Amino acid sequence: MKARTKGQKRRGRPRKAGPREPSGRISRSGIDHGPADIVALDARRRMLGLPESKLRDQRAGSYIGYLNILGKSDGLSDDQYKAAQEYLALRNAYLRAIKAPGRLIDDEAMPSPEITKEYEEWVQATKEAYENCRRAIQEAQNEHRCENLWAALDLIIIRDERLPHMIGATRILCNALARFFRI
Repeated sequence: MKARTKGQKRRGRPRKAGPREPSGRISRSGIDHGPADIVALDARRRMLGLPESKLRDQRAGSYIGYLNILGKSDGLSDDQYKAAQEYLALRNAYLRAIKAPGRLIDDEAMPSPEITKEYEEWVQATKEAYENCRRAIQEAQNEHRCENLWAALDLIIIRDERLPHMIGATRILCNALARFFRI
């Protein structure tokens, strides 16, 4: 490859000058928006009201993580957060075991999909653990009849919706999950 001399131009179309959007396209408004992560962090600060030190925390990306950042008094404790994460991992493994559409595929957690004895044992153990977890949730629901733990499980933990009026039910649910997972 030949090196360019001082008088030679670069190949291709010359780059237009001007402020750019986070995607790299020239800004039509003429405003320099800055890097994309700054824009996202600014939106997170406005929506969640988190301090600058907590904006880059990975947990702030989900509602249960946000509740964990708030702390035990206003949100969830660390053990409750870990229990919710364990449930999500178990649910994903269960969805893979029954080969449900829309499941997350993780090659590390599941043996090869070829039907072997090891694979059948993994499927059976995963289904059994999931059913035992659902029984533990139902027992907690029977103890706390005024709360809807199944709705908290579906809406807040699985669908990741922000419903502040269900924080109490989510705490009870996460306590039951922590007991089940022995956290």
